[in-house]
Amino acid sequence: MHVVVLRETYADGHQDGWALLTTEDFADPQGPPRDYARRTTIEERHRQLKCFYDLTDFHSRSFNAVMAQVVFVLLSYTLRQWQLWKTQREERSGRHPDLIQRWLNLEHQFVVIHYQRAYVQLPLVTFTRELLELEPAARQKALAKIRQLEESFLSPVENLRPP
Repeated sequence: MHVVVLRETYADGHQDGWALLTTEDFADPQGPPRDYARRTTIEERHRQLKCFYDLTDFHSRSFNAVMAQVVFVLLSYTLRQWQLWKTQREERSGRHPDLIQRWLNLEHQFVVIHYQRAYVQLPLVTFTRELLELEPAARQKALAKIRQLEESFLSPVENLRPP
C-alpha cells in the first residue's frame, strides 16, 4: 500500500489535509491525485449510460440477447464519444443522447452545388436521394464525376506557391 498525503490551501488562507491510499506503485506523487480527479467524470459517464442509453429497459430472458444489447449499446456509446472527439466537440460528451444526436445529425450536413452564377444548398440526405433517383445514364455520369473528385481528394495537394 502507498499513501500520498496532500494539503490544499484555499484563497481565504485555510488549509485542508487529506490522503489517498493506493495499491499503485507510482514514481510521480502528482499521479494519484490526478487519477482521482477523473473519478467524477467517470461516474458521470456511468450515470449517462445507466439512465439514458436504454440499458435497463431491455426485457429479455435470453442471456445472449441481453449481452448483445449491452455490447451494442456500449459500442454505440463509444462510437458516439469517438465522433465527438474526432469533431472536436468533447465538451458535449456529457449531454443527453438526444441532444448529442441533434448536434451531430446528418440534416446539418450540406452539399453545395455551383453552376455558372447560381448555387443550391442541399441537405446530404436529400442530395443522396436525388442521386439515386437519376436516370441510369445521368447516374453513371454523376458516379464518374464523384470518383474523379474522390481521387483528387485522396491525392497530395500540389504546392500552389511559385518556387
